[in-house]
Amino acid sequence: MLFFIKIDWKKRLLQRDKMLYVLIAALLIAAFNLFWIGSNKGCILILADFLLILYMSSEIRISDLQRKVLTGFFLLMYFSWFVYDRAYSYNANTGATYTVFTLFAALFALKSLTDRKEIYGYFIVIAFLRTGTLVLWHLARGAFFALVFFVFFYALFYLMRPDRFKKAYIFLCCFAVFGSLLFVWCYVQLSATGFNARMPFFYKNIFSGREQIWKEIWDMLKQHLLTGIGSGYELKSFFEYNIHNAMYDILAVHGLIVFALSAVLIIRRLTEAGKYACTDTHSRIAEAAVFAIFFESFIDMDLMWADYSPVLLFLFLEVFRGKRRENV
Repeated sequence: MLFFIKIDWKKRLLQRDKMLYVLIAALLIAAFNLFWIGSNKGCILILADFLLILYMSSEIRISDLQRKVLTGFFLLMYFSWFVYDRAYSYNANTGATYTVFTLFAALFALKSLTDRKEIYGYFIVIAFLRTGTLVLWHLARGAFFALVFFVFFYALFYLMRPDRFKKAYIFLCCFAVFGSLLFVWCYVQLSATGFNARMPFFYKNIFSGREQIWKEIWDMLKQHLLTGIGSGYELKSFFEYNIHNAMYDILAVHGLIVFALSAVLIIRRLTEAGKYACTDTHSRIAEAAVFAIFFESFIDMDLMWADYSPVLLFLFLEVFRGKRRENV
């Protein structure tokens, strides 16, 4: 609905918008593959949701009032968990990840308060301390990595602005996609050596099951590399069909052609974001959060889960706020 409301797709088709053609081709081929292999069809909504966010994020304009309402909304969502930890009512990993991701979106409201009066910056410090302790308390590795990656990328983009270090930034964008698959391969190969170790601060070993999922998926995928294997399989290595890697999920479920088209759209949008990102603190927060979610999704599916789509869309809108100001 948002796509048809905000995007003049007929005009863009006539203008030969290459990314729109890539988007349409990816979704049509994905749909055809699902029918061809007899898979469950609903999984295409996950891919469509993700690709539509990527395509639309640089085009949607929101007013300052809408932006304030959204930042306030995410702050309330985060504050509800800040005050009372309800993670035990959910999956502990989900609860911790929810808290971290809503913190990313809530930071814009906290930063706006700090801009008015510097002492309010203590709220940001307290929020990070509270979130960090909650994540460690629930032993949520993915959420912990997302928090660490955010701090790392925020510092990196402060020292090396993407618009000034273009080649390094393009490599980072490509690595966010293909490095995810490289990580899967390296992880599986290293696990095959028999090496293992206990992770500090967490109860699990480094190799605690994902290598079995990824190997089992590959054993099925290599026979259907072009079309993918679809969804709905009952894995022997895990109790649900969760691949625990966003890029590997696109490749495994929808096949090599759809993955290649998706990679084009992802890398194009990330590299384009580099032109407008990090021109101020707010855009740097958004860019760091986007990359934190991409890299956290080397070991989870959070980048593509519908639960976090509002956060991802909002972060991309913040990254491209500079483009909208440029076009005004």
